[in-house]
Amino acid sequence: MSDNSERRKYMRFDVLFDGLCRTGEKIKKLKVQNFSREGIGIVSDNALQPGDEAEVEMMIPGDNVPVVVSGTIAWAESDASDISGYKGGMLFKGIGNPERSRILDHIYSEWLMPNK
Repeated sequence: MSDNSERRKYMRFDVLFDGLCRTGEKIKKLKVQNFSREGIGIVSDNALQPGDEAEVEMMIPGDNVPVVVSGTIAWAESDASDISGYKGGMLFKGIGNPERSRILDHIYSEWLMPNK
């Protein structure tokens, strides 16, 4: 199990977004667990391959328009706490300011009013 905390340069915000990951011809369901300036943390029932170019379409709770980001799977490993699961990280190659703002607006609203 790798310790990625030493490599983190930016603060990570915990989130829980449903999403789809496209790598080549494959589409995999996943969950986005955290968000930072450089990328996202993801969990999936399907194996992730470091180095794969990916596009992730994530749904922000309460928003009916998906946020689409592109990047590279930076790391992946099986999740020791769940034999059937995998977790990993994706570094952004493409995320627009409007998309970043929508994610941050959600994060800040949850942070300020966690028990809506």
